[in-house]
Amino acid sequence: MKTSPLSPYQNRVIIIYLVALIGCMVFAQSIHQLDFIAAWQNPDEKLTVGIFQFFSDSVSYFSFGIPVLITAWLEYQPDTNKRENRMSFLYIVLAIAIAGLISYLVKKTFTEPRPYEVDSRIIQLSVGGGYSLPSGHTTEAFASTMAVTLLTRAWKISAAMFCWASLVAISRIYLGVHYPFDIFVGMFIGSSVAFLFYRYVFLNYFVSRSEVK
Repeated sequence: MKTSPLSPYQNRVIIIYLVALIGCMVFAQSIHQLDFIAAWQNPDEKLTVGIFQFFSDSVSYFSFGIPVLITAWLEYQPDTNKRENRMSFLYIVLAIAIAGLISYLVKKTFTEPRPYEVDSRIIQLSVGGGYSLPSGHTTEAFASTMAVTLLTRAWKISAAMFCWASLVAISRIYLGVHYPFDIFVGMFIGSSVAFLFYRYVFLNYFVSRSEVK
């Protein structure tokens, strides 16, 4: 696990990514989102529905499971700083929890109904409790993905995690429980919380205290 500050280049890349997500939010608001979902959905394609349902249901297994596997593997490596390794895992858990709390508060604030609740053309193909904005699944997936990316800085792991998180996000649209706008907001909350928590809390308190002890 990497517990060193990001380089200026890495910081710029992440900031550009977050700004791009804001641009995607603006774009999503400019399109007819209900028409898009209704035209895309096809409940008769059982395979497609099943695949998207798999990715939708995988969120908690992967968002926590992948960090657990990485932490467990590193725990048994002879050159691993075990305290930093465990602090890194705690950071991932807290980043997901804080992002989830913010997502919950936003849901309660805006009380946006889900697509299938306002348009009879859209069929609910997955569970979706509570309000629509933002996507809690997407928030969790991208908080975990960003946290793992910042800690590993291995492009193969990052690419795999971002592909998985993106499929989780897309699945929530296809399954009729979220608007595209909800997805981009969830991506932004999850990614930004993990990034800011890593930069301003994890490095300054978790790692620095670990080094002192």
